Order: sequence, then structure tokens, then C-alpha cells
Amino acid sequence: MKDPVMQKLYVANCINALHQYEIDEAPTIQRRAAALSFNSSDAVEAPTKAAVVGEGLLAFSAHLTDDNRTDAQNAFLFATLVANKKFPLESQGLEWYLLFREVMTNSGWTPVSKYFTDLEVAGTSVRMDKLVLDILGSVVAGLAVPGPATALMLKAAGDAIAALEKRDTALTLYERNLLNHGVGGITAGVCTEVNGEAIMAVGAVRFLRRNTSTKVMFIDVDVRNVKLYKGETIFAKNTELANASRQSIRTKLGLNVVSKIEEYEI
Repeated sequence: MKDPVMQKLYVANCINALHQYEIDEAPTIQRRAAALSFNSSDAVEAPTKAAVVGEGLLAFSAHLTDDNRTDAQNAFLFATLVANKKFPLESQGLEWYLLFREVMTNSGWTPVSKYFTDLEVAGTSVRMDKLVLDILGSVVAGLAVPGPATALMLKAAGDAIAALEKRDTALTLYERNLLNHGVGGITAGVCTEVNGEAIMAVGAVRFLRRNTSTKVMFIDVDVRNVKLYKGETIFAKNTELANASRQSIRTKLGLNVVSKIEEYEI
């Protein structure tokens, strides 16, 4: 059993850390994002929506609660923006990944599995959207969840990435978010609930460019000119900490919640 005094101290320290993080302010001209709307309670029903969240894509299982969806989305965006601001250089992939993970932890999402390493791919070119999906598949495969849940998470992630190519407004926002950060990384995640606990699997590709390409999604990227790294993380929600940090994160994000998030049908 957790010591309640130590738990309160831990939560307070995490909230204090959140207040110290810095992010860039959102642009003054904003677009309005649609509100989340999921109605199904079927644990294996395929989702119908995904979201562009900063330079990442998130898909959610249909039975995820409103709080879990919103908390996952906001924590993911906040961690991305904090890491982007402190480690903006393409050569800082490892530092970016470690800070992203730290902020997620202080936001109420505890990493239960983590991995970051150089990435070698066969051939001279690769589709980044397929590569990040392969990495995410590896993360999901390592989850100790029932077979249908694993299949659903993989389907959700694949459908979210495939649908993005056909959604002009979402793709435009995604490309703008990537370009704002110098096209230094792609992140995809999927969130579900297992036995009442929210779990988020995240796969990331960080890369060093040696060219001036401004597009990385849905095209063949010449990997002879790119240094690749990959990150794999499974996060479990710490509900007490997430509840305590929710308003602080929302306040810190400000208008970024509107300007950097866009939902779309999948």
C-alpha cells in the first residue's frame, strides 16, 4: 500500500515541475478544433476518429472515457511542446525523447516500458509513415493485453495514419506542426483501457536531415541523407496525478489546444 504522505509529496513535486516547464505561445490567429465525441462502450469496436496532436498522431479505442482521451491528448501535446522548446536541434533526438518522457511522467503518464536507439533500415529510401507504424506495432506487440485489444490498437493506429493522407485540413495542420519544429520527428500513439486502466503506446522516429526536404509523410525519403533514431514507450495512467495536474496542463497549453490539435474521421 502506498504511503499517503509520500504520495501527496510526489504529486506536489510533479505539479511544481509542470509549472517550471516552458513552451512557445500559440499564434494569435486560431482555428477551432472539433470536440471529442465517442459513444461506443464496446471494448473491441474499431474507433472512428483520430487526432493530430502537435507533430504526433493519436488514435483512441472507442470505449475510452472522456477524461482519459482528453488527458492523453493534452499531456502528449504538452510534453511535445516542452521538449521542442528545450531541445529544438535535430542533433538532440535523445535529449528530446528523455524530456518528453519526463514531462509525460509528471503529467500523470508513467512509462512502464521505454527504449531509444539508432535505427538502421534496409535500402536507400523509406516511407516515414510506414516506418513509425512499424515501430508502434513493435511497442503494441509487447503489451500484455488480450489478443482483441492488441489487434484493435494496431488497427486504430494504421487507420489513423492512412486516413490522414485523405484529410486535407488535418494533413495541412500536421505538416505545419512538423515544419514549425524543423521536420525533426514523427510520433504516433494509440490509447486504450485494459481492466479499467488507461494505457498509451507511443512510437517515435527522430531524424537528422542532411537535405532541405520539407515533406516527410507519404513520400519516399532518401535515407542516405538521414540519420534515424527510434523511441518506443508504453505509458500507464497514474489517475491521481493526472487528476491533480489536469488544470495546470490545460492552463500552460492555453490556445495551443486549439491551434495544434485537429480531429478527423478514420
